[in-house]
Amino acid sequence: MPPPRGREGRDHRDHHWTPSEEEAPEKWDWNCPETRRLLEDAFFQDENYIRQGSEECQKFWTFFERLQRFQTLKTSKKEEKDPGHPKHHIPALADLPHTYDPRYRINLSILGPDTRSSRGPSSRLPPERISEFRRALLHYLDFGQKQAFGRLAKLQRERAALPIAQYGNRILQTLKEHQVVVVAGDTGCGKSTQVPQYLLAAGFSHVACTQPRRIACISLAKRVGFESLSQYGSQVVYQPQEAEPTTSKSEKLDPRPFLRVLEAIDNKYPPEERGDLLVFLSGMAEISIVLEAAQTYANHTQRWVVLPLHSALSVADQDKVFDVAPSGVRKCILSTNIAETSVTIDGIRFVVDSGKVKEMSYDPQAKLQRLQEFWISQASAEQRKGRAGRTGPGVCFRLYAESNYDAFAPYPVPEIRRVALDALVLQMKSMGVGDPRTFPFIEPPPPASLETAILYLRDQGALDSSEALTPIGSLLAQLPVDVVIGKMLILGSMFNLAEPVLTIAAALSVQSPFTRSAQNSLECAAARRPLESDQGDPFTLFNVFNAWVQVKSERSRNSRKWCRRRGVEEHRLYEMANLRRQFKELLEDHGLLAGVQAVTPGDSYSRLQQRRERRALHQLKRQHEESGGRRRKVLRLQEEPADFSSDEEHAGPAPRGAEDSVDIQDVKFKLRHNLEQLQAAASSAQDLTRDQLIMLKLVLGRGLYPQLAVPDAFNSGRKDSDQVFHTQAKQGAVLHPTCVFASSPEVLHSQEQDAAGPTGSQDDKDKMSSKHQLLTFVSLLETNKPYLVNCVRIPALQSLLLFSRSLDTNGDCSRLVADGWLELQLADSESAVQLLAASLRLRAHWESALDQQLSYQARRRQPEEEEEMTTVVSRKEVAALSRELLQFMASKVPYSLRRLTGLEAQNLYVGPQTITAAPSLPGLFGSSTLSPHPTKGGYTVTDFLTYNCLTSDTDLYSDCLRTFWTCPHCGLHMPLTPLERIAHENTCLEAPQDLAPGTEEATPKPLQKASTLQRPYHCEACQKDFMFTPTELLRHRRQHV
Repeated sequence: MPPPRGREGRDHRDHHWTPSEEEAPEKWDWNCPETRRLLEDAFFQDENYIRQGSEECQKFWTFFERLQRFQTLKTSKKEEKDPGHPKHHIPALADLPHTYDPRYRINLSILGPDTRSSRGPSSRLPPERISEFRRALLHYLDFGQKQAFGRLAKLQRERAALPIAQYGNRILQTLKEHQVVVVAGDTGCGKSTQVPQYLLAAGFSHVACTQPRRIACISLAKRVGFESLSQYGSQVVYQPQEAEPTTSKSEKLDPRPFLRVLEAIDNKYPPEERGDLLVFLSGMAEISIVLEAAQTYANHTQRWVVLPLHSALSVADQDKVFDVAPSGVRKCILSTNIAETSVTIDGIRFVVDSGKVKEMSYDPQAKLQRLQEFWISQASAEQRKGRAGRTGPGVCFRLYAESNYDAFAPYPVPEIRRVALDALVLQMKSMGVGDPRTFPFIEPPPPASLETAILYLRDQGALDSSEALTPIGSLLAQLPVDVVIGKMLILGSMFNLAEPVLTIAAALSVQSPFTRSAQNSLECAAARRPLESDQGDPFTLFNVFNAWVQVKSERSRNSRKWCRRRGVEEHRLYEMANLRRQFKELLEDHGLLAGVQAVTPGDSYSRLQQRRERRALHQLKRQHEESGGRRRKVLRLQEEPADFSSDEEHAGPAPRGAEDSVDIQDVKFKLRHNLEQLQAAASSAQDLTRDQLIMLKLVLGRGLYPQLAVPDAFNSGRKDSDQVFHTQAKQGAVLHPTCVFASSPEVLHSQEQDAAGPTGSQDDKDKMSSKHQLLTFVSLLETNKPYLVNCVRIPALQSLLLFSRSLDTNGDCSRLVADGWLELQLADSESAVQLLAASLRLRAHWESALDQQLSYQARRRQPEEEEEMTTVVSRKEVAALSRELLQFMASKVPYSLRRLTGLEAQNLYVGPQTITAAPSLPGLFGSSTLSPHPTKGGYTVTDFLTYNCLTSDTDLYSDCLRTFWTCPHCGLHMPLTPLERIAHENTCLEAPQDLAPGTEEATPKPLQKASTLQRPYHCEACQKDFMFTPTELLRHRRQHV
């Protein structure tokens, strides 16, 4: 019963407890809700160690109730032994001595309420009860402290017993003497968990530890934080960044051997013996097959909880493998090699090793990532075996013959021999360690991979022709991001498109947010359709993120439900937001983006409200961290795998202020990001104009170049799932099932047919259109098929003219070959000349503006050279460049597009010429100096353009186009082709030099084409120099007869 409130009608706030008013001791009730409320108000305030309504508060009352039952039991036993003993009240801590010897000393004290005060909650409680409660609280805290110190002592003993502990001082000493130290050891020796702690204890302030997967990163950070006593602080943090590939279904796997292992364990080991099972499978398709069969068996026996573990699972489903199975039930974890070295799961006693693994390799010839199934190595087999019985005896079942084991390779293939080396080569160039080809690697990579990386960096503009770093290459080396992503960020900041590019770059840097289960859900597809963009997958991700931010800003809407309805994994969107912020800070640090100050509310009420909201969010985060680390989660056995959940929310009433319904990810998101700024960026991004969209596609196209794919000529007659595309090195690629174009490929087809092909053919491969398109893609992944992943469609002609690193032409520029594999045939040679001239001018302007911007930012970061600082590119210049690019992209010229065959590519060029004199073609190439190309033939105009080097049979065709024409300036009368006429108009000596702007004569025109038959000729009658073929020479001489 509650304590007395005093005389009737008296205000309880003025009441002070006096001994004469104390009730009978035997009527005092510690379990009365009102009594507990008063005690909590007095002892459990926000500034106290235990806060009212927290989980710690609930634990204390549980301790207090157990203490009462224990004391009641002891008192009743004493009364049975001594019935004549007078009955006294039961204190909260009976039979505990008031004077302690050193063994029972409590090394803490509690600042409780003042019992002499006439105000506050304590005024309604007897002083004797407050003293007893304080003593009980002291013993609870002391018990918890001793328990924690006991765990800490055990932890330190375990750390000292690790094999790496004896090498701690030696590692630190070696690190003082050498810049690079390699530590190698068996699994479980403590490399990842202990070495970072040794470094922190030695005074190193920044220690970075990389892990191959997100789940390994999180579990390692939690472990190190726990061992270093910074579990709830900020000393140990993690930031997962990954984009692991997903696999497609492969051959059907027989699950029966795995079921026989489950039966054997059930028959041999009683349920009371704890021990879980870890099964190593090669991929997600195999896990799905075994999961279905094992779940059926588990539902029948009710002795197993079957859990999958792979990279495509949601975060919550991955974390379930660390939960505990109910009593008498074992966990069966079906995992890829993620559990081999990346993460350690406690309680594993049995291991099943299938002997297979799917590893990513890189094909430098085809420039694709290949995910294939292999037999594991002997070292991996031992590693998997070592996962059984880490804390006790264990059993490993190997589902392969001993002869297979003997045939395994001793060790896995080193990663440097099976990945792309672009980032590595770029860093080596930045560090100045010399030629990567001659660098003394511990494990030398394949020479073909190095050559491919160098060529790729040259194509990206990071290296010049002498393989030295360019200005953009120097900056890319400083940005800790992929080359493609870094290039997008730089170009986006240049054209004032930083906000949308930041979002797209972050979206392309994480794993796809679309769940596998939603791929076959019609409801999810229908709900997601308004967010899909026919421009490509990056724009779809862009729309999804912006819509999610808008939902986040509306307090009445639940973002988790919004994501679930659309088949979106929300955790990936949180990762995008975090990466987006990091990318933005990188651009600000390098001066490519002006920092934006957070907008502070003007009125005091708004500022106060904002502080209150942040204080409440910090409170929720702290309560979650304090309770989450100690909460023991027990899995519930359900019929469906997706329904496995933990009993933490069913363990009892949720404590006030720390509801399990609180989305802790949402709390962290609101604390980390300025939601108003994100919402403003998302709102502006949704209102992108058509011109901004075109410029954004230009930025993405240049960033992703040379990763281009051309549609097959007969795609218009194929089904959606049979669309075929070709890259320069790989034929027959298909769209990834998650690609937006996979369900609507019609947007990639050329719907316009302006004219027939050059020979009058109406076949698709010869179709003349101004709407041919290419796909630029982020990656090429081969599983059972080569898949194009994350694609964007771009106009073919304009993109190739702006991005190609190799551009070859014929004599009248009507035939172009880009990068040696894509042929463009234009119907009108004059339009071709004008487009080519415009592209040369735009490329030079673009490169100049970019170099100027990067040079300005580089000097800006060097204060000692501030007096030599270059000028920054003005907004007016960028706006003018943008307008010119938009006009160029809007040009409509009919042309055909096709991929050259291997035989055509081998016989593409005319070869070296015997004539060394180069024609002067100022109308087409401006002030460029032409020189004969040593291998292709023709003439080198720029580092990417070679003029008149293509073999063709158009000389006869050009002769047929010749008609007599009289020059209006010099009176020259002779048969000329249109190109020759334009060339003469631009070089006529008697033509007026000061023409008004805009006149036809002022427009730069192409000059006479060069031919292998042309020879220099000086006419004595005209006193002029010409380049004539024998036929042209005779025609000219005939004029003077």
